[in-house]
Amino acid sequence: MTHDVIILGGGPNGLATALALGGRVLPRCLRVLLLDQKHPSAPSQDSRGTALTLATQAMLRVLGVWNDLSPLACEMRDVVVTDGDEIGDGKKPRLTLTTEAGRQAAASMVENSKLHQVLVEAVLRSPEITVLGGFQFERFETTSAKIEVTDTIGRSYRAPLLVAADGRNSRVRQQLGTKTTAHDYGQTALGFSIAIEKPHLGRAEEHFTSKGVLAVLPLQGLAASIVWGTSPEHAAELMALSDHDFDAALQVQMGDHLGAITLSSRRQAFPVVMQIANELIGPRIALLGDAAHAIHPLAGLGLNLGFKDAAALADCVVAACLRGGDIGSPTVLEYYQALRRFDTLSTSWAMDGLNGLFVNDNPVLQPLRKFGLRMVDQVSGLKSAIMNQAGGQSQNTPRLMRGLLPG
Repeated sequence: MTHDVIILGGGPNGLATALALGGRVLPRCLRVLLLDQKHPSAPSQDSRGTALTLATQAMLRVLGVWNDLSPLACEMRDVVVTDGDEIGDGKKPRLTLTTEAGRQAAASMVENSKLHQVLVEAVLRSPEITVLGGFQFERFETTSAKIEVTDTIGRSYRAPLLVAADGRNSRVRQQLGTKTTAHDYGQTALGFSIAIEKPHLGRAEEHFTSKGVLAVLPLQGLAASIVWGTSPEHAAELMALSDHDFDAALQVQMGDHLGAITLSSRRQAFPVVMQIANELIGPRIALLGDAAHAIHPLAGLGLNLGFKDAAALADCVVAACLRGGDIGSPTVLEYYQALRRFDTLSTSWAMDGLNGLFVNDNPVLQPLRKFGLRMVDQVSGLKSAIMNQAGGQSQNTPRLMRGLLPG
């Protein structure tokens, strides 16, 4: 079989990249081979949720999946921020961000498992995309015109371009020898969904404490997605609790304003780290998503950052196709890296700075944080600007994220 692009990794970023290059978007779709350890059509076990920005929604609309996904998503109309170690309903809002009447919310929450399923269905409907599961990556070899990818049982596939969307522990990145800049925050985040008793009214909550961040994010219906960041020791204790006792522990932290809460998914625990690849490209290789960058989850931007990678890569590859050029050439890949380098670094360090500012018990910083949040809360124009910026759309964003065809 002959392919134009091989994508290694069948998560949301890999699936979106396949649709951007081989779906029904382009006049002449590229022939895409999507490889993963398991077949992407297998049900996702990811119990976390993602806040899809307006820019990401625009991209998904062009890719033809937003109409299927939007009924499953919930607009985040308001964001409430607290600061301190108070528990329950004793938390005092320090900042409230509200979407103006008549405007679309900057982001909508959706469960990752549902997002994955919608993307998979669109990929399987695309005749130019071939999906193979059971692929255990072994190595790659590059020639002047092609890259060859081989698995552990000797199967090999060739294409002019390899997209490595194979996660934080990317085997492709490791074989490239690409170094990373990493920082361990000494925190563990628990991700899961809950059923609630009272309507959330589209309100998201970000509760900063000295141990981490407790985020309560609205899902469709009487449900919410939770990210509970805490110390590794406390996280281990929480993971060891029965569902009933865990519900009780979370209820103490959240309070009763959403009524009784119960777990509605399995709990996942993952270390909170920042990890940025020093190079986003290699010979005929583009790193994408978590293979290129993992950032602090406090603003829920990680998956959106990966979608922006996919959109930028589509711009570069499609432009090369229109010129009749080599889509895996150094020129194309260096352009992709130039487009993504600054945004990746600036977003990563911004999340790092926010975590350092809010997640600590420094007595000097506490009054400064409260003063800063209070001042922002009192300036309506600034709050509107923050909400607009959170949507992720600007003239510098890739064409897909502005609702345009790539190229």
